[in-house]
Amino acid sequence: MGRTLGVAQWRNVKLLAAILAVALCCTGEAISDNKWTFGTEFDLLPFLNHGYYVSAVVGKGRLRGRLVRTELTTPSFATDDAFDDNKLAIWGAVVDVFFKDGFSAWWVGSGFERWNGDVTEKASDVRESYQTNLFTLGGGYAWKFSKHVYLNPWAGVHIPIGGDRSVTFPSSTFEIKTKPEASLKLGIEF
Repeated sequence: MGRTLGVAQWRNVKLLAAILAVALCCTGEAISDNKWTFGTEFDLLPFLNHGYYVSAVVGKGRLRGRLVRTELTTPSFATDDAFDDNKLAIWGAVVDVFFKDGFSAWWVGSGFERWNGDVTEKASDVRESYQTNLFTLGGGYAWKFSKHVYLNPWAGVHIPIGGDRSVTFPSSTFEIKTKPEASLKLGIEF
């Protein structure tokens, strides 16, 4: 996981985009609240941390599902002082419930994520990998400023529930703890 997308990561992004394009072509022009909607979201925070976030979104009624792919390097303020260069590759599946028809306004969601990470201990310069399963819970507000485009400020928490909870290094232990997060997503739906 470098600071740029490798060949394998680009393949995954292209595959997700192709699936999304096919889904969008099959939806037709007008979709009411009672029909299936399809879209994607891009989160701005990972781009600021040498990564990306993209999700494929599908929904009907007030329920929406998201398949998420993220890569990023966590910022230094979010990483224990004894460690550096904490890189994450994340896969997730989340279900959102909206309180209003049309996938707009307030929503809450929960799901599961798999974090594949690697981090370096500063004192020893040793790098170790970890894999953690997390339960995620969050919410936000989807503000539609056109028929197909919206902004989605959100906040959530990621709670470790399985896999590695800590990684032992020569001088210290890296703990995988509950993490709060907030950001802004740009969404497109049809």
